[in-house]
Amino acid sequence: MSAKGPSAAIAIAAATLLLFGCSPAVQSYRLSHQGNTQVLIPPGITLAANRTLDIKLPNARKGPFRQVDCGIDRGPIAIGWRRGTAFIRVKYGSGLLGSGEDSLGGQQASLDPLQYVNELRGDLIGLESRGCLHKGEGQTLAAKIAERLPFPPFIAYELRFGAFDLNQFIDLTPDFRLRVVYPIYATDSRLQSKEIKGVETVYYEIVSDQRDGRVRILEVAAADSSSNGAAPEGPAKQIASPFPRSFAYFRLFLKKNLTSADPITVAIILSSADTKHLDDATKELDSSAEASCQAVTSLNASCIMFPTLTGVNAEIRVRVNGKEAFARLGAQVNEVIREFDTDDVPRSVQVRRLFDKRLVPIKADSDYKDLLALILMPGDVISYR
Repeated sequence: MSAKGPSAAIAIAAATLLLFGCSPAVQSYRLSHQGNTQVLIPPGITLAANRTLDIKLPNARKGPFRQVDCGIDRGPIAIGWRRGTAFIRVKYGSGLLGSGEDSLGGQQASLDPLQYVNELRGDLIGLESRGCLHKGEGQTLAAKIAERLPFPPFIAYELRFGAFDLNQFIDLTPDFRLRVVYPIYATDSRLQSKEIKGVETVYYEIVSDQRDGRVRILEVAAADSSSNGAAPEGPAKQIASPFPRSFAYFRLFLKKNLTSADPITVAIILSSADTKHLDDATKELDSSAEASCQAVTSLNASCIMFPTLTGVNAEIRVRVNGKEAFARLGAQVNEVIREFDTDDVPRSVQVRRLFDKRLVPIKADSDYKDLLALILMPGDVISYR
């Protein structure tokens, strides 16, 4: 599959394409069964066999444009440009949109959706280094495509945030907050080693620069402290904000230390003022069997390694029955409802999701129980009883 410029057909179709966009008559997402796959169909989209789907994204990038050859042609999805507008064409029958037959050959598609969408996301982010997009526009474009195309929910999720199972990292953006659970130790002269007597949880907000995709990570609050037994050591030193004060690009790694006899997962955050040096540091850390900042030699990247047994998680902000809540990355609706206040199966569930910056409902073809397995996105609003 090529990530080079799209075919001439896409460039010609940009002038006369049949636009599938937001229709005033359709005001909701539809969670639909397409064969054995569930597909979340955005407002205004109609699925039809043996056809292509064309989407127009105005204002997908800002000028000036340093590079002209900015197309992407990767398997079933091709992207062309006319100034700031992106034109996206998707072939049906690839398996990507829930259809199981290859529309060209009439055979079962061999596409690996997880691998494919991870490569496509890499192409979109790579448009920045090619001079086709400004810093930060690649992530925004991936999020817009995830919102506008009729994907299985896990495909839209992976396109927006990246395939953690493949990359072993996620880019930290204002979509998240960080939840860090530090162990608190107590020293006892009768013991040979320190004993964990409790934990302290610290929350960090991720704030956008608004210009180029860089962010700052700021402590919001320390809460949920708990301890028992002997008085714990003061945790102030290890809980002091470890993050650079300047704006930067940040990546969270949960990496196993393969050099240990009992491999444990270590949380590491890399940061850099530019994406090139962040990518260089990422390659160094990926290639090392040891989960340690010692693997990173780049002078233009910062590396933070959290203490052993420290829990670090990225959470997204949602609302549940009118109250703000936070969910782990990849959480489903039913998980958040259970954590919110009940283990009982609700009698009814409603979910609303952002589309063109407006909240619209998600309607399931069958019953509300399909909504319970829906993967959450930032800004989702859940109501249940």
